[in-house]
Amino acid sequence: MKHHPQSLLLAAICLGLAACATHRQPDISAPIQAPAPAPKVIGTVSLVNEELGFALIQTAETPEAGTPLQARATNGQETAALKVSKEQKHPFVIADVMNGKPHVGEIVTK
Repeated sequence: MKHHPQSLLLAAICLGLAACATHRQPDISAPIQAPAPAPKVIGTVSLVNEELGFALIQTAETPEAGTPLQARATNGQETAALKVSKEQKHPFVIADVMNGKPHVGEIVTK
């Protein structure tokens, strides 16, 4: 079977157009979401008072009252949600336990 150069060119053009027709354009109307920033380590849990529902955090920073924090196990898994209270005496802040259970020695992130 003999192929003509024009037949091969026509076949190549058809394949190229078919590939363009099946190529899906990205949806530019959908907003692009940036990945969430990695949690920043700010200190460690020094004491936990389960009865009164607070943790004493040793930190070099002085976060504002109401700042949400997280206690995290050594594997990075969040163990408790905390919220900084007004009581602070550098290098310590007190954080109310909102949920979960922090443990002494865990890292604290914000």
